Amino acid sequence: MQWESVDSQALLLSAPPGHGTTEVCSHVIDLAKKKASQTNSYVLYFFASSTTDAMSSTNFAHTLLQQIVCCSNAKHADYIATTFLGTLLRRHFQRPTQAFKKDDEPDTTIENILRAPDDVLIEALLEVIKKTGIQELSVVVDGMSEDIARLVFKYSMRAIRKLKALFTIDESPKYGEILDRMTCIEYDKERKGLHIRRHSVAYISAD
Repeated sequence: MQWESVDSQALLLSAPPGHGTTEVCSHVIDLAKKKASQTNSYVLYFFASSTTDAMSSTNFAHTLLQQIVCCSNAKHADYIATTFLGTLLRRHFQRPTQAFKKDDEPDTTIENILRAPDDVLIEALLEVIKKTGIQELSVVVDGMSEDIARLVFKYSMRAIRKLKALFTIDESPKYGEILDRMTCIEYDKERKGLHIRRHSVAYISAD
């Protein structure tokens, strides 16, 4: 209720695999889509189980980019792709160790650009969101790492007026401090006799 009542906030759910986080995400996506049809907002989502660990951050950014393109008219499709690739290319030139190599095949060069570090991929994705003028956005990500969840929320807060985000992770948060405007529900915390950590947001136990 706290998460739903605030315009810009993230909810981080931690639970072992097989404890219903995927079903929760699917339910929230359905509700967000119904609301989006009435408010002209966007709903972006990603399930880490649909990809391999080695490619998860890359596929995450590319999947959300595809969803943005599909929600936009044909006139903006090229502009969206140009904005995304332009950001990746600009940041690629800023990394001396990732400079173009004369002997690389063209496919290798393109692959190196697209497989940018997590923060660069998310920055490029958020640059697309800013340029397309998205003001209200719901993001649901199931099974990604806590590091990715933090990056997505941190960058998104800079670009979007109203943001509602739901992230699920397999383990309890490993960081002692949760980002501002992020609420965390940890699986089975009270039952194990652990103290509930409190920072700028509330921690709630779940079973």
